[in-house]
This record gives sequence, structure tokens and C-alpha cells, in this order.
Amino acid sequence: MQTAENPAQAISWRERANSELDKIVQLFSSTQLPDLCARALINAPELPSSKWSMGNQLLMILSGTTDARGYKQWNDVGRHVKAGAKAFRILGPVFVEKPLEVTDPNDGEETVEVLVGFRAIPVFRYEDTEGAELAVYKPRDRPPLIDVAGRFGMRVNYLRLSAGVYGMTDYEAKVISLATEDWTVFFHELAHALHRSFEPKTGHGHEPEAETIAQLVATTLARLYGKPADGFSWTYIASQAQSGSPQAVGGLCMRVLNRTKRVLDLIYETSMV
Repeated sequence: MQTAENPAQAISWRERANSELDKIVQLFSSTQLPDLCARALINAPELPSSKWSMGNQLLMILSGTTDARGYKQWNDVGRHVKAGAKAFRILGPVFVEKPLEVTDPNDGEETVEVLVGFRAIPVFRYEDTEGAELAVYKPRDRPPLIDVAGRFGMRVNYLRLSAGVYGMTDYEAKVISLATEDWTVFFHELAHALHRSFEPKTGHGHEPEAETIAQLVATTLARLYGKPADGFSWTYIASQAQSGSPQAVGGLCMRVLNRTKRVLDLIYETSMV
């Protein structure tokens, strides 16, 4: 975005944002349902799980954690497995070296590693360890508009959250916590923060309309920044509508359309400060 206010630019940005929002609402109201898009959890090089297979990472998530390591690996970073903690197991490949057939005897003997099977490797969840705090994660792909959060008094932290939770906003502490570098998750939490500035939370837990506003804003911004995630967004909003019907999803989107535009305007206006 621009760093200085310009009426023509403001109109252009709002027109583009509203155009993208209209397309999203039309898409979500139709039967053209995009594929579900997966989120990528924080995958820092220092996490052993960053080198695991997708199957092993799924086992980790299903075990209720986003960081798991072997007993010695935890000791190496100053943490210790709590007494009585139970390990879960991932699968590690077993390779053996076998001689490679050569056609020329003068080439000498060569070997090649061959996969012969898998072995179960015990690992422990972060939640089942104690000791030194781990290093704070620094995002490699800093999302745009992160300064807007700061101008609303919100800090943005990257850290491990509960399995299946990618982002959360603590309004009292004024902190946005993210467990992924996916820009759309940040946009979603940023939308929550700005939405609450003019419409305070009215109850406990998730509110379908507030969640829909946040996801529509996130999807609109993702499209503006060239990182669309319409498939996940449709599924998420359908869960808020408690219906897989395009008509129900579209109806929910239409009910929150004006408030969604207001949040988008606030984001734009704050980015100009």
C-alpha cells in the first residue's frame, strides 16, 4: 500500500477491495466450491519435525502438539521429559548399504543405500517437557499490514499454539498470536482486532458473524496481495453457517457485508497513518 494519503489512490484501493469482496461473496454463494487448502504450521529449521515426513507431522498434530522430539533432543535444548510422560511414535526409515553392480571391473566396488523398512521412534510432546524456554520464532515471511496491528496497539507474536489452532487474538492483553506464517491467518486476526474497535464482543466463544467478517476480510486481503485461499475460507464460513448449502453461506456473507467493508476501510485508513 501507499504510505501517503491520496484521494484517487484511496478510491482505487476501496474499489479494488470491494470488487474482490463482491467476487468472494458471489463465489461462496455459488456451487463452485474450491478445494480445501491446508495451513502450514511454523516450520523453523531448528524444529526437528520440520524434516519429518508429512505422515509423521500428521501423527504429531493428532497427538496434540506442534513440537515433538526425542528424549536426547529435548535434553540438548535444556528441557527434560516430565516423570510419567508417555511417548508417541513416528516412523523412521531404515537404510542399508548394498553393492552396486558395475559393468567395468576397473571401476572398483560401489555401494548404494537401499530402504529396507521402517522403525518406530519414540518422541515426546513439548507439553510433556519442562525446563529452559525455547528461542522466540522470527518469521521469515513478514506479512504486509503488520504495522496496522501496531497502530491499534496490538503486538504480533509467533509461537506454538494448541494443535489445530493457527492464530488467536487476546483483546485484553492486546496480542495477536500466530502459529503459522500463512498471511491469511494474520489478516483474519487483524480483522478481529479492528472489528472489535467498533463492535465489542457480545458473548463467549466463537461468534459466527464475527468469524465470517474476519475470514471475508482475510480472503479479500489475500486476493489483493496475490495469495488467495478461497477453498479454506469457504469451508470455514460454511462451518460458521452450520450448513454446507451455498445459499446458507451466501446469506451469512450478505448479512455481514457492510461491516466487512467497514473493517477493510479501517485497515486502509490506518495503513495511511
